[in-house]
Amino acid sequence: MKKTTFSLLLAISALALGACSTTRLAYDNADTVLRFMASSYLDLDAEQSDELKPLIVRFQAWHRANELPAYAGLLHSASQRAAQGITAEDVAWGLANVRARYRRLLAKAAEDGAPVLATLTLAQHVVLEKKFAETNEKYAKEFLSADDKKRRRAQSKRMLERFRDFTGDLAPDQEARIESFVLAHERHAVLRFEDRQRWQRDIVAALKEREPQELGRRLAEMANRPELRRSEEFLREDRRWGEDLGQLIVDLDRSLSAKQRAKVVQRLSDYAEDFAVLAGRKKEAA
Repeated sequence: MKKTTFSLLLAISALALGACSTTRLAYDNADTVLRFMASSYLDLDAEQSDELKPLIVRFQAWHRANELPAYAGLLHSASQRAAQGITAEDVAWGLANVRARYRRLLAKAAEDGAPVLATLTLAQHVVLEKKFAETNEKYAKEFLSADDKKRRRAQSKRMLERFRDFTGDLAPDQEARIESFVLAHERHAVLRFEDRQRWQRDIVAALKEREPQELGRRLAEMANRPELRRSEEFLREDRRWGEDLGQLIVDLDRSLSAKQRAKVVQRLSDYAEDFAVLAGRKKEAA
């Protein structure tokens, strides 16, 4: 929602707040979390850490003023659509909006973070590559096991948990439908992991560009135009995944009980309210 450089750390953390049960508290303390994550992935020295602080404050101010109102609006609209019954067009609308805002977030973070990223040493690049390797190994071990049963169980569990977060308990037939979707898109999971690794390699290569403005531009382009690095197979499978996800959600929507639908609508409404409240207030100076 996510694990890369400063730019990606900012973006994933900001987006991940939407999945937190204490959204407002988490958001107001995001700057501390971001500094910790950046130091962990980049092994920043004291001077770089000091330079990072105002960049994070500026980024969060931009995010609060520009992105949170958009999130609130999107989630409010989503809650209204969920109350009426979700269509395939609604799902396509949601995916397109999430992807667009995510790319915008990454691009902005890359541009803001470039002055610090451009100061990273070769030794820090090695630290970053090592951190990438560690997280990739952990992810592959958990979700891409060579053991078919273990892999499918882990991927299904993750998808089921995402749906339960909004619907509550799922009926056996609903769980079976979700598991069938996961099984039909095992290749997509592999391609996404390969794309993640390719992106990480591209980021490390871009960091060797020492001029901040050029580095920010290159990272922003990588965020805005990920299709440039993606294979025809990935693009084809990703389209199929999106279309099938839309059908899955429509099928599940038709099977929702009154209790489940009420929970979905309430969940979306609560997030919309949280983002609206956050957008309308300023964090007190520390």
